[in-house]
Amino acid sequence: MTPAQIHTGKHILEWLTWIVSVLFHPVFIPFYTVWLYFSVSSFYFFDHLKLLRLIFLSAILVPLLLQMILYNLKILRSFFLNDLRARIYFTLLMAMVYFFLWRAMHHNPGLQEPPRYFLGISIGLVLTAAVNLMTRRKPSLHLLATGGTLVFLMHWSVVHRENILPWIAAWVLLTGVLAFSRYFLRAHSLGELLAGWLLGITGMAVVWMF
Repeated sequence: MTPAQIHTGKHILEWLTWIVSVLFHPVFIPFYTVWLYFSVSSFYFFDHLKLLRLIFLSAILVPLLLQMILYNLKILRSFFLNDLRARIYFTLLMAMVYFFLWRAMHHNPGLQEPPRYFLGISIGLVLTAAVNLMTRRKPSLHLLATGGTLVFLMHWSVVHRENILPWIAAWVLLTGVLAFSRYFLRAHSLGELLAGWLLGITGMAVVWMF
């Protein structure tokens, strides 16, 4: 293989890993997860489009717009959260958004899992912000979301006795692909990827245990 071919292959791989990182941005993953729950679960049978609109507006559109505003006001120095201060602001903002979604949904007796999922993600984000402040390191928010989602899927499968093993297996595979993508792009060290994944699992485990 010639140096030119190696360079081209590396460029293609970099492009593909960037696409994976964007498509499975931590802002999008909870929306995908809840959409999957509403689409697949036989336990939930209500009209879910209104809730999906609320989640899209609250957890995706509003944070991205606020991020753009804060960046234009020079409060955030990096739109892509490369600096630690921007990362802490964004992490705490998303923790508040998911806490709001939990508060808005948890009183509905026919809707149990999604509100607890949002609370677990919120706890994981607060723990991550604390790690940012104490260690000056940046645990992966991508892996936080995938770790929390994995616990959610396993709990959903066990409690409702639904066979979603193919979805769990696909999610584990996706987690590996996403971890490779973030590492290949030099966005995180291996320790930061593992820390993010464990913080996501911890936040969700706290909710389901208590």
